This record gives sequence, C-alpha cells and structure tokens, in this order.
Amino acid sequence: MSDTPKPVTKALVLAAGLGSRLGGEVPKPLFRVLGLPLLARTLYTLQRGGVTDAYVVIGHEAERIRAEMERWQRPGLRVHWVFNPDWKEPNGISVLAAESELDEPFFLTMTDHLFRPEAVRALAERGAPEGIDLVVDYDVDSVLDLEDATKVMVRDGRIVRIGKELDDFDAIDTGVFLATPALFGAIREASADGQSSLSAGVQRLALTGKARVTDVGEYLWQDVDTPEDLAAAERKLLAALTKPSDGWVSRHLNRPVSKRISRLLVDTPVTPNQISVAAMLITFVGAAFAVLGGYLNFLLAGALFHFASIVDGTDGEVAKLKFLESRRGEWIDTVCDNVSYLVFIFAVVVGVYRSDVPDFYVYAGVVGLLAGAASIVNLTSYVARERASGSFLSVRYGYQDGTDWVSRVLQAVHFAGKRDFFAFFAFVLAIFGQLPLALPILGVGATLLLFPATLKANLSSYLRRRRQASDLSSSGA
Repeated sequence: MSDTPKPVTKALVLAAGLGSRLGGEVPKPLFRVLGLPLLARTLYTLQRGGVTDAYVVIGHEAERIRAEMERWQRPGLRVHWVFNPDWKEPNGISVLAAESELDEPFFLTMTDHLFRPEAVRALAERGAPEGIDLVVDYDVDSVLDLEDATKVMVRDGRIVRIGKELDDFDAIDTGVFLATPALFGAIREASADGQSSLSAGVQRLALTGKARVTDVGEYLWQDVDTPEDLAAAERKLLAALTKPSDGWVSRHLNRPVSKRISRLLVDTPVTPNQISVAAMLITFVGAAFAVLGGYLNFLLAGALFHFASIVDGTDGEVAKLKFLESRRGEWIDTVCDNVSYLVFIFAVVVGVYRSDVPDFYVYAGVVGLLAGAASIVNLTSYVARERASGSFLSVRYGYQDGTDWVSRVLQAVHFAGKRDFFAFFAFVLAIFGQLPLALPILGVGATLLLFPATLKANLSSYLRRRRQASDLSSSGA
C-alpha cells in the first residue's frame, strides 16, 4: 500500500469582499500587482501547485470580476464561480457558499494573499489533515502590519488559539490552508454562536486537535490590504527574481537594471519570447559595429553586447512574474543566446582581421569560435536528451561535484563561461581598447576548458541514458 498522499486538485478562493483599504475604483480581486490582477496571480499560483479546479467565491461587483477575468483564464485550470449574496458578512459565510461543491480535501486561500506554489506543494506533501492545515510564518517581526495580522498560538505543531486580538502568539496566519469538509461543520457551529469568520471555524477545529500548521519557511508570502502592503508585495516579488546561480556581475550589475526594465514591461503586452529576440537583435547591432573595427566601433559593440546581456535577463524575469515560464520559452531563449554569442564573436574576428592587429588574434578567435560552436552542440544534445529543461543552466558538469584540484580549479572559473560575465568582460576590454584580447582568451578557454567539459557532460548523459534503456529492456524481458 502506497504512503504517497492523494493529490489535491481543488481549491477554494475567497474573493467576495469589498477590500476598500487599497483605495481606487477597481475591485480588490482585479487590483494589479506587477502586471497581473490579484485574483489571476492567486489562480496561477494554485495551478502551479497542482490545482486543476478552482472555486472562486465572489460577491462585491461579481459580474465585473467575472467579465474581466475571462481574458486571464489559461488552459489547464477550470474556474467555477460561486456567488455569495451575503458577501458583507464575515468570510466564513463565503466558505459555506461553496460547501456543496467540495466533498474532498481542498486548498483554501484569499485573493489578496500572495504566496509561492511551493507553499501549496508543501501542504499537499503532508497529506490531508483531520480538519485543516494552515501555513504559518514564525518570523513575526517581518510582518508589515502586525496589528491587523491574524495571530496563531501553536503548541506541538497544532493550533491552540487563532485571531487578530491575541496577545500571546507564536506565528502569523499566511492565509493558505489545506482543508477538509470538516471545516464547513466547524464554521456552522461557530455561526450558531454568533461567530461567522473563517478564524472562528478554525478555532473550533483547534479545540478538538484537528488544526495543524505547516511552516512557510523561506517561501515568499504577503497579505495585500493597503497601498503599503502592495508596495511590499512588489518588492518581495522583484527580490525573488535573483537566482542562486547568478554570478557577481549578474547579481550586482545586471539584475538591478534588468529588474527595473522588467517592472516596466510587465504592464505591457510584450512577451518573454519577444524580449529574447530583442536581446538577440541588440547583439546583432553590436556585431555590425564590431565588423567595422577600430576603437569607437569596438566600444559601441562591447556596450551593446553588455546591454543585450542585461535585457536578456528580463525575459526570464517577466516570465516568472507573469507565470509564463515554459520549455518552449527556455528553448527560444537558449537559441537566441547562442546565436548571439556566435554572431558577436564572428563579428569581432572580422573586425580584428580588418584592423591593424597581428594575425595571431584572428587565428585564436577562429579556434575559439569553432570550440565554442562545438560546445554549444554538446550542450544542445545534452539538454535535448535529458528533456528536463530547455536551458543550458540545467547541465550538470562532472567537476561541479568533484573535490580534486582540477575540479576545484574548474569550479572557480565556471562563472567565466556565463553570458553575464563574458559580456561585461568584453565591454571592459573595449573601454580600454583591448577587445581583440578577448579572442586569444576565448581560444584558450573554449578549447582547453569549455569544450572538454561539455563533451564529457554530453557523453556522460548519453551513456547514462543508454544504461537506463538497457536496464528497462532487461526488466521487461
């Protein structure tokens, strides 16, 4: 018998209230946060967490919300609208409005709570609770509006008390639950005593030991009730764009600029794939200057190549902010990046050839170009075979886990093969009139380091897949 929890594919989203503290004429579920309505962002997050059916309870300006959300619906997620005529009542009444639709464990959240899909998956991995499982944040000091936050007293992983007025508490309610139909009965019991809020229902379950908690840990979340909350949500979402794999150049030079560009682009119809192509075209313009040779042309070429590297970071940022990541998008970005590399290097080789520079630089550049192209073939073969991603960042090199001195050296210079560093390095050389020097450096690095490493990774992947296929064939015989 399997211990794997049954997948949770349904979610209940409360979006019926007025939400007047944000101000403006727009209903709260339609309020934009970095290019997406709050409700759309909540639905996309749930979808990434495995939800296929979302039941959205609406009340205030219900028809306007339904009509506007039509354009934001995406394949793979069915949205079921539930109208609550008593939307002015406490939010427990909105939960009860969907009772007839939910007879199995379901996620529960509010349209004004931002969170990561990982929080949803963490709940699902623990399995269905007896009553409810609430994601809480123990980092109380980080909460922006502590007075308005729902506090939680926790003992041995279970809720003892919950409410906004608690003086003694350990954690904050993030507004993300995994619930069972037992919650409906608990809310009805609380309503009979004149308390119709969701927290009152949770308190009823807590009295019988049926309300447990899951720590949100490092995952982002933010309750959006006020303009200050909205600003904090945007800061957190933008901060989360920095990747663990970012090198020094990307983290300290490129990201601060690319995030500002992304902040502008998320409110436009521009797509991540269009940004990838735009970055490639910027590189092509730089390559056109490089072909001409000379200090000024090389300087403009280096500047544009570096700027293209910054712009290239915004495609992934916009994709992440608007939930548009896809393997197809990764492949488009990968192709555009590597075509850009080869075209720019070729252009520099031609520009150096036309300049008063020793032929050695040209020969070294041709060798580096060929080694770089062969390395790209290796990486493309690896990624296509593994099928886990369309990005070269998914490639695992043997030296990354090694402890010998050769592996340590390769680990130390790994950053130099990334676009952010290479583009910035080329720009710096161009400033000092030394862009041709990039060619022998590339020739040595690509021939002695990059090509052998990519070839080994590609062969290792090929042999591993062959062994897996052989083992599968043997087990099926």
